[in-house]
Amino acid sequence: MNENARFLARAFEHNGVLYPNGLNTSLIKRPDIVNCREDDVFVVSYPKAGTTWMIEMVSLIMNEGNTEINTSAVQQARNPMIEVNLKLPLWLRCITHLLKFLKPILPEFIIKLRFINLLLALEKAGLEYGNGLKQMEKIPSPRLMKSHLPYHAFPSQAIRKKCKIVYVARNPKDTGVSFFHQYSLGFPPLDYKGSWNDFYQLYVNDKTWYGSWFDHVLTWWQHRDDENVMFLKYENMKKDPKGAVKSITDFLDISLTEGAIDDIVEFCSFNKMKKDENVNFSLVVGDKDKHQFIRKGVVGDWMNFFTVAQNKEYEKIYRERMKGSGLDFEW
Repeated sequence: MNENARFLARAFEHNGVLYPNGLNTSLIKRPDIVNCREDDVFVVSYPKAGTTWMIEMVSLIMNEGNTEINTSAVQQARNPMIEVNLKLPLWLRCITHLLKFLKPILPEFIIKLRFINLLLALEKAGLEYGNGLKQMEKIPSPRLMKSHLPYHAFPSQAIRKKCKIVYVARNPKDTGVSFFHQYSLGFPPLDYKGSWNDFYQLYVNDKTWYGSWFDHVLTWWQHRDDENVMFLKYENMKKDPKGAVKSITDFLDISLTEGAIDDIVEFCSFNKMKKDENVNFSLVVGDKDKHQFIRKGVVGDWMNFFTVAQNKEYEKIYRERMKGSGLDFEW
């Protein structure tokens, strides 16, 4: 079995969209099961489009620039991904709970072991049961959650109750390259061992997690004028992060001082987030010199990976599938 076939074998398909194992299949098949509150806020994107960055930004805005919550726990604990359902076995949950009490007396070399690192990260994140919906229920209002779900699989209550939704999109070439590096982080299920050329075949044929970039982004783009939806581009956020913060505060009807806005921009800077273990997955990444969850965060890194032939092929596909949409991106 080649690497692409091995990876596809660990995913499932529903309504033409490929999803990784470890998601809540009931939610994906019946989006109406999610209990939403009218003051819920969601950050949504196709994977590797700036979701983590946006969550940090929105969280700080909702907390009026107070960084205490952001620094108190890993992001998944305070802002769960709603579709996650890890289904950890009982024995693993028991070990995870036990490690919480044993950590102060464990030798440093034990703590640094990847398996122990992973369990400690799960314990810190409150992920013993790995269920995003259960985590949602524990969070006081107003809640902030994240998701990579396409529009047709998104919680119907959130749409009906007009919960605020911030959607962030990134150009598909940089998204693909960043997605390749996430696939290859070095711990299951992100332990892809194929090359960029191998991964490109998955990406160009819509066989990556959460399906086609085009279908995902364009479907949400069609709802950009809905009163409860805000559609932002990653590239614009990079050029003007302060402007992005101000736009989000207006969308959420939150008033902030200029000083608070400046503090949020600084706290959410790439260099700060790259070093922050609450968001950078450093506790579970294998070889930290080779694999990084928050890697470059730049526009145009695709040029270091796409071959001339791949770029020519993808440009043709892009023009055909984006025709008439009114949506364009900077490369």
